[in-house]
Amino acid sequence: MKRINNLGRGKVLMLLNKVPFFREFTPTERERIVDNDAAFFVANEGEYIIEQGTLDTAFYILMSGEAKVTLTDHEEPLATVGPGDFFGEISFIQNSPRSSNVVAHEVCILLRVDRRLLGALNSEVREKFKDQIIEKLVHMVTVMNSK
Repeated sequence: MKRINNLGRGKVLMLLNKVPFFREFTPTERERIVDNDAAFFVANEGEYIIEQGTLDTAFYILMSGEAKVTLTDHEEPLATVGPGDFFGEISFIQNSPRSSNVVAHEVCILLRVDRRLLGALNSEVREKFKDQIIEKLVHMVTVMNSK
């Protein structure tokens, strides 16, 4: 993956406005994210965004494109993720190795969220990030319990 350094503030804000992850964020809160040197990356088709077993405590929000979640020992994808989806939150929370791979199925633009970025934001914005993570984890548990 390669960091994108030339997106421009207006384009970044436009991306954030389109992604469901940020629907509860006010325009001012979105601006704070951009103004705190948010790191955007591009992953080309077939490129690993996350590799199973590696240690990286950031999580990623998919801004555009599509990626597949896989396990090293299995050919079939576990899931497909699209704009607004995020992944890597378990390693972020637990400071543990990655439990799966995430591979770009097409060109993807991603926002990398790490402790540095969250620490630079005020508590209200951090809470909204946490709320999104909690909402996803609750959904995952609900799906698992229904099986």
